[in-house]
Amino acid sequence: MRGTSNLAHNISSIPIRLLLIFALITSVGCSNLSSFLFFPHQQHYKTPNDLNVEYETVTLESEGFKLVNWLIKPSKGQSPKGTILYLHGNGENISTHINSVAWLTKFGYEVFLLDYRGYGLSEGGSTLRSAFIDIQSAHRWISTRLAGSEQSFFVFGQSMGGALAITYAANINKTDEDLRTINALISESAPANWPQVAREAMRKHWLTWLVQVPASLIESDYNPEKHISELKQTPILLMHSKNDPVVDYRHFTQLEAIAKQNDLNITSYQTLGLHTQGLAYEKARKTLLNFLASNSGTNAQ
Repeated sequence: MRGTSNLAHNISSIPIRLLLIFALITSVGCSNLSSFLFFPHQQHYKTPNDLNVEYETVTLESEGFKLVNWLIKPSKGQSPKGTILYLHGNGENISTHINSVAWLTKFGYEVFLLDYRGYGLSEGGSTLRSAFIDIQSAHRWISTRLAGSEQSFFVFGQSMGGALAITYAANINKTDEDLRTINALISESAPANWPQVAREAMRKHWLTWLVQVPASLIESDYNPEKHISELKQTPILLMHSKNDPVVDYRHFTQLEAIAKQNDLNITSYQTLGLHTQGLAYEKARKTLLNFLASNSGTNAQ
Protein backbone atom coordinates (compact mmCIF):
# COMPACT_ATOMS: atom_id res chain seq x y z
CA MET A 1 0.00 0.00 0.00
CA ARG A 2 1.51 3.27 -1.07
CA GLY A 3 0.41 5.12 2.07
CA THR A 4 2.41 2.69 4.17
CA SER A 5 5.44 2.67 1.87
CA ASN A 6 5.72 6.45 1.97
CA LEU A 7 5.18 6.66 5.73
CA ALA A 8 8.89 6.95 6.51
CA HIS A 9 9.26 9.76 3.96
CA ASN A 10 6.34 11.68 5.44
CA ILE A 11 7.61 11.26 9.00
CA SER A 12 11.13 12.34 8.13
CA SER A 13 9.87 15.47 6.40
CA ILE A 14 7.88 16.66 9.42
CA PRO A 15 10.83 17.92 11.53
CA ILE A 16 12.45 19.62 8.53
CA ARG A 17 9.27 21.50 7.76
CA LEU A 18 8.65 22.32 11.40
CA LEU A 19 12.15 23.81 11.56
CA LEU A 20 10.76 26.60 9.38
CA ILE A 21 8.26 27.52 12.08
CA PHE A 22 10.83 29.66 13.87
CA ALA A 23 11.43 31.73 10.74
CA LEU A 24 7.71 32.07 10.18
CA ILE A 25 7.12 33.27 13.74
CA THR A 26 9.74 35.97 13.46
CA SER A 27 8.42 37.20 10.11
CA VAL A 28 4.62 36.86 10.09
CA GLY A 29 3.56 35.75 13.58
CA CYS A 30 1.97 32.50 14.65
CA SER A 31 -1.70 32.85 13.74
CA ASN A 32 -1.69 30.15 11.08
CA LEU A 33 0.95 27.67 12.19
CA SER A 34 -1.49 24.76 11.88
CA SER A 35 -0.81 24.74 8.13
CA PHE A 36 2.52 23.11 9.05
CA LEU A 37 0.62 20.04 10.22
CA PHE A 38 -0.61 19.16 6.72
CA PHE A 39 1.43 17.25 4.11
CA PRO A 40 -0.80 16.58 1.08
CA HIS A 41 -0.09 14.88 -2.24
CA GLN A 42 -2.05 15.88 -5.32
CA GLN A 43 -1.60 12.75 -7.43
CA HIS A 44 -4.04 9.86 -7.29
CA TYR A 45 -2.21 6.52 -7.28
CA LYS A 46 -5.26 4.25 -7.53
CA THR A 47 -9.04 4.44 -7.71
CA PRO A 48 -11.73 2.21 -6.19
CA ASN A 49 -11.89 0.48 -9.58
CA ASP A 50 -8.47 -1.00 -8.82
CA LEU A 51 -10.03 -2.67 -5.79
CA ASN A 52 -13.18 -3.74 -7.64
CA VAL A 53 -15.28 -1.44 -5.49
CA GLU A 54 -18.28 0.42 -6.86
CA TYR A 55 -18.05 4.19 -6.35
CA GLU A 56 -18.98 7.66 -7.49
CA THR A 57 -16.95 10.85 -7.44
CA VAL A 58 -18.56 13.56 -5.31
CA THR A 59 -17.50 17.17 -5.83
CA LEU A 60 -18.30 19.65 -3.07
CA GLU A 61 -17.67 23.35 -2.53
CA SER A 62 -16.15 24.53 0.73
CA GLU A 63 -15.71 28.30 1.13
CA GLY A 64 -15.26 28.58 -2.63
CA PHE A 65 -12.79 25.71 -2.92
CA LYS A 66 -13.64 22.56 -4.88
CA LEU A 67 -13.26 19.32 -2.95
CA VAL A 68 -13.10 16.07 -4.93
CA ASN A 69 -14.10 12.98 -2.95
CA TRP A 70 -15.25 9.36 -3.33
CA LEU A 71 -18.35 7.56 -2.13
CA ILE A 72 -17.60 3.84 -2.19
CA LYS A 73 -20.56 1.46 -2.04
CA PRO A 74 -21.59 -2.13 -1.30
CA SER A 75 -22.29 -4.43 -4.21
CA LYS A 76 -25.06 -3.40 -6.60
CA GLY A 77 -28.53 -4.01 -5.29
CA GLN A 78 -27.40 -4.18 -1.67
CA SER A 79 -28.94 -1.57 0.65
CA PRO A 80 -26.24 0.00 2.84
CA LYS A 81 -26.28 -0.88 6.54
CA GLY A 82 -24.96 2.59 7.24
CA THR A 83 -22.90 5.48 5.91
CA ILE A 84 -19.41 6.24 7.24
CA LEU A 85 -17.68 9.60 6.79
CA TYR A 86 -13.99 8.71 6.64
CA LEU A 87 -11.35 11.28 7.62
CA HIS A 88 -7.90 10.15 6.56
CA GLY A 89 -4.60 10.95 8.18
CA ASN A 90 -1.87 13.33 7.13
CA GLY A 91 0.37 12.58 4.12
CA GLU A 92 -0.98 11.84 0.65
CA ASN A 93 -4.74 11.58 -0.06
CA ILE A 94 -7.81 9.33 -0.34
CA SER A 95 -6.21 7.22 -3.05
CA THR A 96 -3.53 5.97 -0.65
CA HIS A 97 -5.76 5.67 2.40
CA ILE A 98 -8.61 3.80 0.71
CA ASN A 99 -7.32 0.38 1.79
CA SER A 100 -8.20 1.33 5.36
CA VAL A 101 -11.92 1.34 4.57
CA ALA A 102 -12.60 -0.38 1.22
CA TRP A 103 -13.12 -3.71 3.01
CA LEU A 104 -16.14 -2.24 4.81
CA THR A 105 -18.16 -2.30 1.58
CA LYS A 106 -18.03 -6.10 1.66
CA PHE A 107 -19.93 -5.95 4.94
CA GLY A 108 -22.64 -3.66 3.63
CA TYR A 109 -21.36 -0.19 4.51
CA GLU A 110 -20.90 2.76 2.19
CA VAL A 111 -18.02 5.10 2.92
CA PHE A 112 -17.56 8.76 1.99
CA LEU A 113 -13.81 9.46 1.66
CA LEU A 114 -13.07 13.16 2.09
CA ASP A 115 -10.01 14.89 0.68
CA TYR A 116 -9.41 18.11 2.61
CA ARG A 117 -8.22 21.20 0.76
CA GLY A 118 -4.93 20.62 -1.03
CA TYR A 119 -5.22 16.82 -0.91
CA GLY A 120 -5.65 14.85 -4.11
CA LEU A 121 -7.75 16.82 -6.58
CA SER A 122 -9.15 19.19 -3.95
CA GLU A 123 -8.28 22.87 -4.32
CA GLY A 124 -6.65 25.20 -1.81
CA GLY A 125 -4.54 24.50 1.24
CA SER A 126 -5.46 23.21 4.68
CA THR A 127 -5.31 24.54 8.22
CA LEU A 128 -7.05 23.07 11.24
CA ARG A 129 -9.87 25.58 10.87
CA SER A 130 -10.39 24.90 7.16
CA ALA A 131 -10.34 21.14 7.72
CA PHE A 132 -13.35 21.43 10.03
CA ILE A 133 -15.21 23.51 7.43
CA ASP A 134 -14.44 20.83 4.81
CA ILE A 135 -15.70 18.09 7.13
CA GLN A 136 -18.89 20.05 7.68
CA SER A 137 -19.37 20.36 3.90
CA ALA A 138 -19.14 16.57 3.58
CA HIS A 139 -21.44 16.07 6.56
CA ARG A 140 -24.01 18.40 4.97
CA TRP A 141 -23.90 16.51 1.66
CA ILE A 142 -24.41 13.19 3.44
CA SER A 143 -27.24 14.68 5.54
CA THR A 144 -29.07 15.80 2.40
CA ARG A 145 -28.55 12.42 0.76
CA LEU A 146 -29.88 10.51 3.78
CA ALA A 147 -32.81 12.84 4.52
CA GLY A 148 -35.91 10.84 5.37
CA SER A 149 -34.07 7.55 5.77
CA GLU A 150 -33.32 5.61 8.95
CA GLN A 151 -29.82 4.75 7.84
CA SER A 152 -27.17 5.07 10.53
CA PHE A 153 -24.35 7.58 10.17
CA PHE A 154 -20.85 7.18 11.58
CA VAL A 155 -17.62 9.21 11.56
CA PHE A 156 -14.31 7.33 11.39
CA GLY A 157 -10.94 9.05 11.49
CA GLN A 158 -7.36 7.80 11.52
CA SER A 159 -4.34 9.65 12.90
CA MET A 160 -4.86 13.36 12.15
CA GLY A 161 -8.34 12.42 10.90
CA GLY A 162 -9.09 10.72 14.22
CA ALA A 163 -8.24 13.90 16.10
CA LEU A 164 -10.33 16.00 13.72
CA ALA A 165 -13.23 13.55 14.13
CA ILE A 166 -13.28 13.93 17.92
CA THR A 167 -13.23 17.72 17.95
CA TYR A 168 -15.70 17.99 15.07
CA ALA A 169 -18.23 15.55 16.52
CA ALA A 170 -18.04 17.25 19.93
CA ASN A 171 -19.06 20.60 18.49
CA ILE A 172 -20.99 20.34 15.25
CA ASN A 173 -24.53 19.64 16.46
CA LYS A 174 -24.29 22.60 18.80
CA THR A 175 -24.13 24.91 15.81
CA ASP A 176 -26.12 23.13 13.09
CA GLU A 177 -29.10 21.03 14.10
CA ASP A 178 -29.94 20.28 10.45
CA LEU A 179 -26.95 17.99 10.11
CA ARG A 180 -27.34 14.24 10.46
CA THR A 181 -26.89 12.97 14.01
CA ILE A 182 -23.69 10.96 14.42
CA ASN A 183 -24.64 7.51 15.73
CA ALA A 184 -21.10 6.68 16.81
CA LEU A 185 -17.49 7.78 16.40
CA ILE A 186 -14.37 5.73 15.65
CA SER A 187 -10.91 7.20 16.19
CA GLU A 188 -7.66 5.33 15.53
CA SER A 189 -4.12 6.50 16.39
CA ALA A 190 -5.27 10.08 17.10
CA PRO A 191 -3.14 12.84 18.62
CA ALA A 192 -4.66 14.20 21.82
CA ASN A 193 -2.81 17.51 21.58
CA TRP A 194 -1.47 19.22 18.43
CA PRO A 195 1.48 21.14 19.96
CA GLN A 196 2.44 18.02 21.91
CA VAL A 197 2.59 15.78 18.84
CA ALA A 198 4.64 18.44 17.00
CA ARG A 199 7.13 18.65 19.87
CA GLU A 200 7.40 14.86 20.02
CA ALA A 201 8.18 14.72 16.30
CA MET A 202 10.98 17.25 16.69
CA ARG A 203 12.56 15.52 19.68
CA LYS A 204 13.47 12.65 17.35
CA HIS A 205 15.87 14.84 15.34
CA TRP A 206 18.77 16.83 16.75
CA LEU A 207 18.32 19.55 14.11
CA THR A 208 14.87 20.39 15.42
CA TRP A 209 15.38 19.85 19.14
CA LEU A 210 15.61 23.60 19.86
CA VAL A 211 12.43 24.36 17.92
CA GLN A 212 10.19 22.60 20.44
CA VAL A 213 9.24 25.88 22.11
CA PRO A 214 7.91 27.52 18.88
CA ALA A 215 6.00 24.31 18.18
CA SER A 216 4.07 24.95 21.39
CA LEU A 217 2.57 28.00 19.69
CA ILE A 218 0.60 25.86 17.22
CA GLU A 219 -3.03 26.60 18.03
CA SER A 220 -4.41 24.34 20.73
CA ASP A 221 -8.08 25.37 20.63
CA TYR A 222 -8.80 22.28 18.50
CA ASN A 223 -7.00 19.78 20.76
CA PRO A 224 -9.16 16.63 21.04
CA GLU A 225 -8.39 16.36 24.76
CA LYS A 226 -10.17 19.70 25.22
CA HIS A 227 -13.31 18.51 23.45
CA ILE A 228 -13.77 14.78 23.97
CA SER A 229 -15.62 15.32 27.26
CA GLU A 230 -18.46 16.95 25.28
CA LEU A 231 -19.32 13.65 23.58
CA LYS A 232 -21.84 12.69 26.26
CA GLN A 233 -24.36 11.16 23.85
CA THR A 234 -21.98 9.63 21.28
CA PRO A 235 -20.51 6.13 21.63
CA ILE A 236 -16.77 6.16 20.91
CA LEU A 237 -14.42 3.41 19.76
CA LEU A 238 -10.88 4.52 20.59
CA MET A 239 -8.06 2.46 19.05
CA HIS A 240 -4.27 2.73 19.20
CA SER A 241 -1.19 0.53 19.04
CA LYS A 242 1.55 0.56 21.66
CA ASN A 243 4.01 0.12 18.78
CA ASP A 244 2.92 3.30 16.99
CA PRO A 245 6.11 5.21 15.99
CA VAL A 246 4.27 8.31 14.75
CA VAL A 247 1.70 9.20 17.42
CA ASP A 248 2.85 7.99 20.81
CA TYR A 249 0.54 5.66 22.75
CA ARG A 250 0.39 8.23 25.55
CA HIS A 251 -2.04 10.23 23.38
CA PHE A 252 -4.44 7.29 23.61
CA THR A 253 -4.09 7.10 27.40
CA GLN A 254 -4.69 10.85 27.71
CA LEU A 255 -7.92 10.66 25.71
CA GLU A 256 -9.05 7.48 27.43
CA ALA A 257 -8.49 8.97 30.89
CA ILE A 258 -10.57 12.05 30.10
CA ALA A 259 -13.33 9.90 28.60
CA LYS A 260 -13.49 7.71 31.72
CA GLN A 261 -13.39 10.71 34.06
CA ASN A 262 -16.43 12.10 32.27
CA ASP A 263 -18.22 8.75 32.17
CA LEU A 264 -18.40 8.67 28.38
CA ASN A 265 -19.63 5.66 26.43
CA ILE A 266 -16.19 4.57 25.29
CA THR A 267 -14.82 1.28 24.01
CA SER A 268 -11.02 1.04 24.14
CA TYR A 269 -9.14 -1.33 21.87
CA GLN A 270 -5.39 -1.88 21.65
CA THR A 271 -4.46 -2.61 18.05
CA LEU A 272 -1.44 -4.40 16.63
CA GLY A 273 1.07 -3.18 14.07
CA LEU A 274 2.45 0.28 13.45
CA HIS A 275 0.70 3.59 12.79
CA THR A 276 -2.93 3.16 11.59
CA GLN A 277 -2.25 -0.48 10.68
CA GLY A 278 -4.64 -1.96 13.23
CA LEU A 279 -7.39 -2.78 10.74
CA ALA A 280 -5.04 -5.00 8.78
CA TYR A 281 -5.79 -7.57 11.49
CA GLU A 282 -8.97 -9.66 11.51
CA LYS A 283 -9.70 -9.24 15.22
CA ALA A 284 -9.61 -5.45 14.94
CA ARG A 285 -11.96 -5.57 11.95
CA LYS A 286 -14.41 -7.72 13.88
CA THR A 287 -14.23 -5.28 16.79
CA LEU A 288 -15.09 -2.39 14.48
CA LEU A 289 -17.92 -4.28 12.78
CA ASN A 290 -19.42 -5.27 16.13
CA PHE A 291 -19.18 -1.66 17.31
CA LEU A 292 -20.96 -0.40 14.18
CA ALA A 293 -23.68 -3.03 14.48
CA SER A 294 -24.29 -2.37 18.18
CA ASN A 295 -24.63 1.38 17.56
CA SER A 296 -26.89 1.26 14.54
CA GLY A 297 -30.35 2.62 15.19
CA THR A 298 -33.16 4.82 13.98
CA ASN A 299 -31.74 8.03 12.57
CA ALA A 300 -34.61 9.35 10.44
CA GLN A 301 -34.89 13.06 9.66
